[in-house]
Amino acid sequence: MGSALVKWTLRVGLSVTLVSTMTLLLGCPVHTGKIHGTDLTGIRLGMSKQEVIGVLGKPQNASANDAFEAYRYFEDLGMYRLVYHELVFVDDKLKLYGIANDPAFRLKVQSVTNPH
Repeated sequence: MGSALVKWTLRVGLSVTLVSTMTLLLGCPVHTGKIHGTDLTGIRLGMSKQEVIGVLGKPQNASANDAFEAYRYFEDLGMYRLVYHELVFVDDKLKLYGIANDPAFRLKVQSVTNPH
């Protein structure tokens, strides 16, 4: 009987540990597209989309048209403050990047993606 009790206790303990570990792993959300400002130091103009994903991970979202493709990442500054970074690719090469809602950056995007 003592041996059965030890086996049962070990089995229950192992089950509780396993469930707790899985809850922690599955309960922690992974934010696709979340970066830290220092991550951008690894980015260089001319990089391919795959090279950028290798440095920053998958973007939060991506959009494209005939002229370009844009990846968007976000940086969480805390206190519900987010900064959105946009990376613009032309012919699979990083052409420019900056803060998505910066008016000067938006003008650069227009000049690169609509040169007429």
